[in-house]
Amino acid sequence: MRLNRNTFILVLFLLMAVDGIAQKNKGGLVLNAGAGFSAFGILGSISISIKDEFTINSKSTPAYVASLDYAIENKVSIGLAGGYQSVHQQISDYKYTDMHGVEKTGAFSYDLSRVNVGARILFHFGQGRMDAYAGIKPGVNIYELKVNLFEDIPQPNWLKVSGTSFAFQIIPIGFRGYISDNFGFFFETGIGAPSFISGGLSFGIQLPTETIYPTN
Repeated sequence: MRLNRNTFILVLFLLMAVDGIAQKNKGGLVLNAGAGFSAFGILGSISISIKDEFTINSKSTPAYVASLDYAIENKVSIGLAGGYQSVHQQISDYKYTDMHGVEKTGAFSYDLSRVNVGARILFHFGQGRMDAYAGIKPGVNIYELKVNLFEDIPQPNWLKVSGTSFAFQIIPIGFRGYISDNFGFFFETGIGAPSFISGGLSFGIQLPTETIYPTN
């Protein structure tokens, strides 16, 4: 899609009109988007073979993460954050008994996804374009399971993990570094879902914090 001249000028003006971003200052609004690693993904990507039982071939996506934080006071921000990750596993050499009581060996696969959402509060440190922070994020994990059964294999009882659970994440170390007034990168560590380490890009603006009324 071609960007016309007027639209380009408007976008450029908006970017130049905002003050230099510093999330630790009141009115700072920052969007993070990136990817990371989690125990859910690591465990879901391990392929194993149990002799005379079954074989599991696994793969998982990265933990895709995003957050939107707004500084309600200097050095204190609140926001929404979350992530998505999925695991695919192929089970082969699986022994089962069909509806006629005959023991057979077959294969099936399943996809398990996890969506994590929550609200977080961060406490910010650092100076200038360097923004270090730490905080907490209570929320929920939403699991969805899709099983692909072949032939007449009954669904195993242990494949019943869909549902919602409480999730709590501690963010002991977070960091944003800005290469311009509005664009930069971030790095975060976490204890709890959706990831224990993540990184990506940041975009921020400084919103006005006071309403200016026109004078007569």
